[in-house]
Amino acid sequence: MAKDSRHHAHTVCRAVAKSRKKTRQAATAELWSMSDEDVEATLLEAEKLRAQADALALRLVAEADRRHAGERAGATDTASWWAHRTRQERRVAKGRARLAESLDRHEPTSAALVEGAISVDHARVITSCVDRLPQDLDDPTVPARAEQHLLAEAQHLDPKTLAVLAKHVLTVVAPEIGEARDAAALEREEREARANAWLTMCPDGKGSVRGKFSIPELHAAMLHKTLLAYAAPKHQAATKDPEADGEQVDQVERRPSPERMGDAFCELLERLPTDNLPKLGGLNATVVVTLDLESLVGGLAPGVLDDGGVISAATARRLACEAGLIPAVLGTRSELLDLGRKTRLFSGAQRRGLNLTQPTCTAEGCDWPAHLCHAHHDHPWSSGGTTDLANARNLCPRHHARIHDPAYETTHLPGGKVAFHRRT
Repeated sequence: MAKDSRHHAHTVCRAVAKSRKKTRQAATAELWSMSDEDVEATLLEAEKLRAQADALALRLVAEADRRHAGERAGATDTASWWAHRTRQERRVAKGRARLAESLDRHEPTSAALVEGAISVDHARVITSCVDRLPQDLDDPTVPARAEQHLLAEAQHLDPKTLAVLAKHVLTVVAPEIGEARDAAALEREEREARANAWLTMCPDGKGSVRGKFSIPELHAAMLHKTLLAYAAPKHQAATKDPEADGEQVDQVERRPSPERMGDAFCELLERLPTDNLPKLGGLNATVVVTLDLESLVGGLAPGVLDDGGVISAATARRLACEAGLIPAVLGTRSELLDLGRKTRLFSGAQRRGLNLTQPTCTAEGCDWPAHLCHAHHDHPWSSGGTTDLANARNLCPRHHARIHDPAYETTHLPGGKVAFHRRT
């Protein structure tokens, strides 16, 4: 490390050493004596200082690469050496090294970063956009004009918004060719996104399956809007029992959005209309759950999925409320002796009538709208309950799961509502 007293050291070495010393002193100083205005102004200046420090680091890594620092250290490349010595993730270091190389070719953006006028994320958006511009443009000034336009916009836009604008920069700086070029680029981007779509799922051995996917923006927007339709009810507190779950009301209302979206995704999958899905092995793509009569009535034996997985009897009974049931008689060796016909518990007309008389979930305090609720038999169908409106009840997914949970009991209230209580 260069010392302040090393007057023969390079200017950059001395500047870095002094800056680190002074910044360390500032970072450990008491802040209570600063005025509100000083705190706010200095916070903004500190962000500019961060950008300037990043600009210096990127210039240094570009210079280190030109001097083959990685090769001299025996590393694969300079970025890998830099990542190892500074304990960065390799992908992050490689991304910063690519940006450093790009900034060498974009002097205006590099200068703005050195001044602290833009952030590293802004610089990455600008350089990548200009680098992606077509090489066969008739007007050689277009790339420079595009860079200047994006630099001006970066003064009042965050990097994410700037990236959206950057997709259409040609239309702004060269409208005579930009519209057609942007349209062609967008079509190409959509084709590539659809061709490269993928999805993976892997069981974690603890009852859950984790997955990742990559899909085009259109389909992501469709999925997001569909999930929001299930997760949208405003009063989240109304769908939970804070006392039963050991949560405070304010915690319930601030339930993390990813959790709500996860619940909505499960609900979406349960509600997919199987009669509209493609055939799989001659049948609609339907998950089959096998459950013995004792468990359907109230036993504990789990249901068995057609892929060998198991689900609890309570979950199977909840699904049976809205699923098609096919009674089957098996012999002692599980051979099929008799197979009945599928029974659909509530028809579409019955559901519409139920939604008119019960516009929300019938659990006490719950306001989920009827179109997001399940139709439940007050007197179980498996025990002889009738499939008519007099025996039907709208329950939101959460309360429908709870009514089949042995840990809860219910009390019928005047007016048709039900209250849930955890069993002691």
